[in-house]
Amino acid sequence: MGMTEKIVPLPQRVTPSGGEVLRLGSAPRVAVPSESLRELGEVVVDLLRRLHRVEPVLVVGGEGDLTLGLTQEPPDADIAGVQGIDPLDEDHPSREVYGLDVREDGAAVTASSAEGLFRGATTFAQLLRPEAGGGFTVPGVRIVDGPAMAWRGLSLDVVRCFFTVEQVKKVIDLLALYKFNVLHLHLSDSQAWRLEIAGWPRLTGGGSTGADDLPSYTRDDYREIVGYAAARFITVVPELDMPGHVLAAVRAYPELRGDGEPPHKWLAYLDPRAEVTFRFVRDVLGELAALTPGPYLHVGGDEAFGMPEELYGEFVARALEIARATGKKVVGWQETARSGALTPADVAQAWIGAGDEFDLDAARAKTPAEYHPLLDIVAETFARSAGDVPAAVAAGVPVLASASSVMYLDRRYAEGSLRAGQTARRTEVGHDSYTPRTCRELFDWAPGTLTEIPDGARLAGVEAAIWCETVEDFDDLVFLLLPRLPGIAEKAWTPSRTDWDAYRGRVAAHAHWWDRLGLDGYYRSAEVFGP
Repeated sequence: MGMTEKIVPLPQRVTPSGGEVLRLGSAPRVAVPSESLRELGEVVVDLLRRLHRVEPVLVVGGEGDLTLGLTQEPPDADIAGVQGIDPLDEDHPSREVYGLDVREDGAAVTASSAEGLFRGATTFAQLLRPEAGGGFTVPGVRIVDGPAMAWRGLSLDVVRCFFTVEQVKKVIDLLALYKFNVLHLHLSDSQAWRLEIAGWPRLTGGGSTGADDLPSYTRDDYREIVGYAAARFITVVPELDMPGHVLAAVRAYPELRGDGEPPHKWLAYLDPRAEVTFRFVRDVLGELAALTPGPYLHVGGDEAFGMPEELYGEFVARALEIARATGKKVVGWQETARSGALTPADVAQAWIGAGDEFDLDAARAKTPAEYHPLLDIVAETFARSAGDVPAAVAAGVPVLASASSVMYLDRRYAEGSLRAGQTARRTEVGHDSYTPRTCRELFDWAPGTLTEIPDGARLAGVEAAIWCETVEDFDDLVFLLLPRLPGIAEKAWTPSRTDWDAYRGRVAAHAHWWDRLGLDGYYRSAEVFGP
């Protein structure tokens, strides 16, 4: 493995520089060229402090043990260019390209943007090796690197299990370490509505569930999450799911249901015929847009069970118009393609993975008879899903790959843990409707060869998802995320297909860093950490 023995995702181009070694003490100097990059320097100092238990010193101007420097042009090397949709909607395709030079007299990261400098700094952080007598060494190396996919995200469900601002920050730290650049926050669903909205206080005031103490994010909480993410070059894409998955909203404001009788008591949808519906949509999306500096809003659109086709199409078309009128671009789950209203400026998120299609007979077998009519409605909706992504592609809509087959991290582990208690727990945490798969199986794919994405598709990028129906606390979340999430980072960042055995060795070396980031609940997969 040599120079790259600990780096995830694997850089594109790595050249050893003749046996040189940089030696660092317990107070390494991190230098940025100007006050305008002070915040970047502070974030890098914080990362090094937490991963390596050192006390770095920030230097503004001058040289450091690690010097971050902006250049007019990105570092020149023969590396693959980035593909996909930029979550910042900027025309700067080489923004994340960086060069890292490590010599015995110091290390330097160069890039044409602060974002590129940060990506290089995370690589440097992974290269540090502790010395027995104290201090650290970094092998002499020249790295030139950049991402394969422009959109590299994680969709986090904060509805079924609420995570505090501090817990979400820990997830952001993890994403930053592995060069993700999108946090997709799933903020509303049938179980709860998690973001305060002016003018609709019952959404979070107990009206959605009847529980007065149900936690939610204030506007300031949300701004804090967005700001913390932005400082680590991660864009928040917030989702308020509609017109299905809205039972919490309809409980709080029954008039949103309209006059139509839902086909089952557990189903609800926003009725486009109700006078109040689009005022509600304008209010909630308008407030969300005002709180969100990033260019994208996610309008959901999945699993509108029991909603007549023509009403679904009418609703989605209007909701897309309202979202665009806020000045934002729009992401929707793959079902939104059924409306015929998506354009090449939107993004369709493909999620129904091969082998994960809805199995009505299996669902009936493990569900009480009173719910069987509900399952029939679910089956009807899924029967149409095979046409979703082809319809989006035919309309020129970019497709964000989130195939449940390899990117849904609420799938149970197939392999055991080195800890017996975790092996027992793997039958409780994670969806029982998905076939369990090993970490190795979930590493065996590449973005360009997913069977769920048709030929001719314009691939927007890659986004993992973690749904929390079986998650009861932050420890359960970490249990499902790690060690699998870094593998998705490598698929999204590294253009060449990498080898499992080498990858396993690299990622296994990161476990003590997860502990230091407050993520010690990770699954001790025998396949990753075993002999």
